[in-house]
Amino acid sequence: MAIDVLKEKLTLRLEFDDGVVNGKQKVHPKTFAQIKTTADDLNLHAAAKTIASLQNRPLLKVQRIETTSLIEE
Repeated sequence: MAIDVLKEKLTLRLEFDDGVVNGKQKVHPKTFAQIKTTADDLNLHAAAKTIASLQNRPLLKVQRIETTSLIEE
């Protein structure tokens, strides 16, 4: 039995530093949907850095969130 992986959706999530409140790091997320599922990690990271340069807050984390389906052949 073979399994195919079908990439359905790709989302880019950026987390920005929003300061410390009561000793805990506060994070301000920005999410970008409808990214091409063929986008590679290098290009996603470059886009994230470019977007971050336009923000007032420092960038903490870049996340690639991928939704896939496993299809039995």
